[in-house]
Amino acid sequence: MQVVEALDFRRGPYTQLLAKQGDAEDTRAVRQPWSEWSQLLALISLFIFLVVILSTAEIYAHDIAKSSDLVDAASFLFPHLTNSSWHKLVSPHSVESRPDIKSFAFDLGGSTCACTMQWDAAQYWQRVWYGMKYVTGHVFTVFFGVVLLQRWQWVVIYKIVNECVEELVMPLFSRWANINPIQDVEPRYDTLINDLVLAVVPFLGLGCHVVYVVGLLDPFPEKLSYNLQSVKLVCLSFLQYFVLNSYIGVADIFGGHLYRISEIHIDIGKFVGTLCQILILYIIWQMRALPVKSYYEIVTIACVILIPFVIHSAKESPNEQIISVLSFALAGIVTSTYHKYYTNKSRYILALALPLYLSALILYVSFASVVSAPQNQFYYKRKWCGIGFGGKEESCSRIRY
Repeated sequence: MQVVEALDFRRGPYTQLLAKQGDAEDTRAVRQPWSEWSQLLALISLFIFLVVILSTAEIYAHDIAKSSDLVDAASFLFPHLTNSSWHKLVSPHSVESRPDIKSFAFDLGGSTCACTMQWDAAQYWQRVWYGMKYVTGHVFTVFFGVVLLQRWQWVVIYKIVNECVEELVMPLFSRWANINPIQDVEPRYDTLINDLVLAVVPFLGLGCHVVYVVGLLDPFPEKLSYNLQSVKLVCLSFLQYFVLNSYIGVADIFGGHLYRISEIHIDIGKFVGTLCQILILYIIWQMRALPVKSYYEIVTIACVILIPFVIHSAKESPNEQIISVLSFALAGIVTSTYHKYYTNKSRYILALALPLYLSALILYVSFASVVSAPQNQFYYKRKWCGIGFGGKEESCSRIRY
């Protein structure tokens, strides 16, 4: 215990994290944090490796939907107009070699008002909760952010900046988050409520609870100063955070492929993407010379968070925003159980956190009675510019814009 107190912070960015609360395996020989240059080179190499993978690998290519399976959204929404000889609904977009695709779903701007000419608050909340979302990545960005930075304010700032950058790059590169075609943005119906409130708030609290229970030491000295050493520490930590977040992109090379076992679907992409993040987290753990025991504790909670997103019923499409409620509840209950039976941490915090997790579980079980599913699938069905009801067929990739 005296070793940590005697060490000088100037010897390395994470020297203060040595040995304390380490298990027997860690204390046999005190591990030294990697040097700042070693960490920087390793992180740059990992990011270059990721860019190469994402630019070359495609394990499951999207299939082009059959003409017989496609839905013409114009006829679907306005049948009285499509039957008229003088009203023709023509899409301003063209699709190579697919004259049968005449849908203009993406022109509606994602707004119910474009169709009904009136505001429907109930339908708005249906679209917030139901349908295709990008929730898994947001959840782990928040959770791992608290683990690595241990400052919830920094995580919130990171998320806000990330959302602003995504909006700014869309008109420049016609890609959402540099991944999906811009036509897919509105059918996804991402909102600030989805990305910042429903993802950040609950999992920020969960992450803080996990860090407290596990007893992770602060990655920074007690007081950061306006000097070069502090700047290097913060920048290096954010670079670790950025590289870790980026590896969720590995999921995209699987093209949304689902592996079916009986009545269960397993999302291979999300599983592999998060597994890569867990491996990167292990490398960061070695860089910082953190106790191995705490790594396994963090990974256990991360796996509990992941399971509801990866394994779901094959009978219906998953609604990730609703799944996140179950993920939060299960991970919180596991954390609370560990808190009570395996630590001497404050029971007041446990008494505050556990009711929130149990309430989330009750909300998930009774969710349909709180916010019912949309009766009209158009408002939450993904890629209506030519997707069949099979769920994963791709025909939007040939759109010119």
